[in-house]
Amino acid sequence: MSPGFGFDHLMHLFQEVINARAAMTVARRAPLGRSRLVDAPRARLLLALEAYTTELTARNLPVPYGIRDDLRIQRRILGRVTGASG
Repeated sequence: MSPGFGFDHLMHLFQEVINARAAMTVARRAPLGRSRLVDAPRARLLLALEAYTTELTARNLPVPYGIRDDLRIQRRILGRVTGASG
């Protein structure tokens, strides 16, 4: 495994967060009464945020405030509150 693999993997996870956020933006523009269209993109965003923060934590890297806060918000919206401070 090349030394750059770890960086590439982390960048791939971050790119998935960006893509999931973009999908959420598109889904939020759905007409009124179509709010269920947001469910799948929101779940995708939560999974992307969790994967990214898990990898950062495994590498002993700090989780940026915006990522941490977005993860907390998505968990609460989806009813997945974890941790004492969550």
